Amino acid sequence: MRSERGASAVMVGILMIPLLGFLAIAIDVGALYAEKAQLQNGADAAAIAIARNCAIDGLCNSPTTAVTQAQSFANANSNDGTSNVLTPTFHTSSSVPTTTSVRVEASTRETSGANALSHPFARMIGTDSTTVKAAATATWGGPQSGPVFPLALSYCEFLATGLLPTPGLVTIRYDENKTCKKTPSSADIPGGFGWLDQLANTCEVQVDLADASVGSNPGNNPPKYCDAVLAGLENQTILIPVFDASTNPGDTGTFHIYAFASFTVTGWKFGNGALLNNVDPSAPACIDKAKACAGNARFIQGKFERWVEVDPDFVLGGPTLNGFVVRLTK
Repeated sequence: MRSERGASAVMVGILMIPLLGFLAIAIDVGALYAEKAQLQNGADAAAIAIARNCAIDGLCNSPTTAVTQAQSFANANSNDGTSNVLTPTFHTSSSVPTTTSVRVEASTRETSGANALSHPFARMIGTDSTTVKAAATATWGGPQSGPVFPLALSYCEFLATGLLPTPGLVTIRYDENKTCKKTPSSADIPGGFGWLDQLANTCEVQVDLADASVGSNPGNNPPKYCDAVLAGLENQTILIPVFDASTNPGDTGTFHIYAFASFTVTGWKFGNGALLNNVDPSAPACIDKAKACAGNARFIQGKFERWVEVDPDFVLGGPTLNGFVVRLTK
């Protein structure tokens, strides 16, 4: 029989190109997908961060600052800490797209800062490198619906202090007689606060401004199922429903929810239990009147502050008071 010496070398030589192709698929393409995932995380985080700052203090007017911030988030989500960020373009007054691109340093590329990922195996079949990009768009605005603490504040309370440049502490009582109007010819809006019908066995209510009539509970009663929430509520900023009308106070009554406002809670008195009585002595009323925060008084204390909620459970589309929601839309 004739010798077959060298046959393996011939076969390897013939199969070298497909073998390199398989290596390119396994290693180079895998690296592309990994880089794409990192860039997408960076783009998402950057878009949300820029949108949040736009909602809070108008950083949309400073593209340079926006790029710096986007670069920081993009790099933080990249394993090698290097990504490029294109200058965000604000297509509307309430949305921002952010695009990130791979950047490879000179130690692994011939050109420092090249916008392409090198392919050690695919280059042998004609593909040296690939530019990888990821994009995300975040939108911000007033919330239309979402799950909230089952308590609503009067629009009168927001008008009194929420529009001030530096809102101060307030004590909002259940039995407050203060009223206001949206327009000179509209009906009076009652002041104070009221409890909303809760979802079964929870300390929250789902409010949708598209169907803004929400059932009420007597405001003099503490909420049920809220021990855990109350235990962590102090000095927390929450989105809270704001009503501009009410009917039949009590179990059969309703509140018409006009919008959501952000409110930092500093104290409350909803009853006489340990969790239901957490008075902030520095808030008005407790200082001005010796007995205003004692006895059977029921109130919530805090201040209206500009604030942004990043929560996928909230839907955009409502009036903007001082509370915003940021959502990834792309």
